[in-house]
Amino acid sequence: MSGVLTVGELARRLEALIPASLREPWDHDGVMVLPDPDEPVRGVLCALDCTGEAIEEARKRACNVILTHHPLLFHPLPVVAPSDSVGKRVISCVRAGIAVLSYHTRLDCMDGGVNDCLASLLELREPEAFVPYGRVGGVPEGYEKFDDFAAFVGQKLGVTPFPTVKARETVRRVAIVAGCGKDEIAEVLAAGADTFVTGEVLHNHLIDCRELGLNLLCVTHAASETPVLPFLADLAARCGAVCAVYGKENHGV
Repeated sequence: MSGVLTVGELARRLEALIPASLREPWDHDGVMVLPDPDEPVRGVLCALDCTGEAIEEARKRACNVILTHHPLLFHPLPVVAPSDSVGKRVISCVRAGIAVLSYHTRLDCMDGGVNDCLASLLELREPEAFVPYGRVGGVPEGYEKFDDFAAFVGQKLGVTPFPTVKARETVRRVAIVAGCGKDEIAEVLAAGADTFVTGEVLHNHLIDCRELGLNLLCVTHAASETPVLPFLADLAARCGAVCAVYGKENHGV
């Protein structure tokens, strides 16, 4: 790729690599904030969310693009004002000349994306899709006991303790849905999984899993999705951008 990479051109190249056709119908992602599409890209900060801390980090690193998984603008804003959490951050980005590009469910679904990164980190054997954004595969060798597998997952993701449902002593087939997997429990069981790893569910889903005999590990929303950040940075680098990854310190919750 030759010539100066502008912010607008970076957005176009990312759209080609992470196509909107993979996005869930209810989702809203892509270009969030675009102060100047003709501005040359000076640097890209990859983060899970465009938080105030991430914006300040982008300023410190002289990055004029923040590339996130979670959309900054998910719902329409009736007013852009500093009294609103999202409005406050939009104003900060515009004032600093920072563009925000977000790739949400399409990054969940794409090959190599959020769930493939999580499956790879957790060393699932022969993972395959069971819903567009979930993966199911064999438990890593040597971690067939529930307690051992839970400790392994916590060590890999850097989170402990986290809520678990121990419905059975052994683990053989593991399903993962990064982020919130509360709506996929039936599909997890249909895929033949005995253990479900996800970021979060509601209280009643903990009860459902116990009643249905399904082991459950809720590893926090952020921890389940942060493994995708190096992959996201690599996509931006393939577009010709210089990237930095803003990781665990940007988890929030």
